[in-house]
Amino acid sequence: MGSGLIKSLFPLLLHFTINYSSTLPTPLNTSMHSVNMKHILKWSPLQASCSTVNYSVQFQGEYEFYKLNGTWMNAYDCQEISENRCDLTHDLASNSDYSIRINTNCDGHKSWTQLPATFNRRDTVLLAPKMTVNVEGDPIQVSFSTTLSDMTVNLKVWKEGDEQNALIYAIRAYPYQFSIAAHRGQEKMCFRAEAVVEAINKICSIDTQCVIIPEQTSDFVKPMIVSVAVVVAVVMAFILGWSATHFGPQIKEICHREPIPSVLLDDWPTSTTILCTAVPLEPTDLLLLPAVQLEGTV
Repeated sequence: MGSGLIKSLFPLLLHFTINYSSTLPTPLNTSMHSVNMKHILKWSPLQASCSTVNYSVQFQGEYEFYKLNGTWMNAYDCQEISENRCDLTHDLASNSDYSIRINTNCDGHKSWTQLPATFNRRDTVLLAPKMTVNVEGDPIQVSFSTTLSDMTVNLKVWKEGDEQNALIYAIRAYPYQFSIAAHRGQEKMCFRAEAVVEAINKICSIDTQCVIIPEQTSDFVKPMIVSVAVVVAVVMAFILGWSATHFGPQIKEICHREPIPSVLLDDWPTSTTILCTAVPLEPTDLLLLPAVQLEGTV
């Protein structure tokens, strides 16, 4: 009787399995993009008609596999997300081979897709920092722009043609800047650097730059120029004041005021005529009244 029940239920179980699995296509083209120790997992969107779809990411390193009996850890910032990317920079924090998988939830139906190969942060691509040499100030400033937050820059400095006597400086903290004194107006100074990420034991080189260090105005020249300018201003003020004192009367004689001729004063009215604008009134007619003689008058 038991075997008959199993035989009767087997077609139903097979039908349910086929229909259920057919509704769960998995994401395709899963890949890891890692540049300058920033690890981004990407995958293609789910090709299915779902009213709601979200993704959850898990990872498993060597510690989780051997010490935690194969436990899968949830990526903290990538649980039930709608985007098809996940930043795993802080999750993959050791030089371990990580297995990574994605759980797809389509209207309550779930499926898993695993990254084809394990990922190790040693595989990250290092981009060389951009080196800038500023020779305008004193001392010379050398700076490096990069997105790496944990690296060491080894800076090599020498006079052009004398690399065997180069000096090497280590810059270990952000911002990655260094000040160096140099002999101005002499031969070119050359700079070359390499960025070292000790956590993954990786190095990338930075191209050499050779620049001419121009002459700079000495420290005592600038105050001298200011002093000369002040003296010139004081002398000019003194000359202008002395000229006004000694040549003022002569200027007044040359540019004296001529009196107004008496002829003009006699004809000039003593008072100013005030012009008023007449306000138009309504037109009126002259009314003539006949003289009436009263009784008793002669």
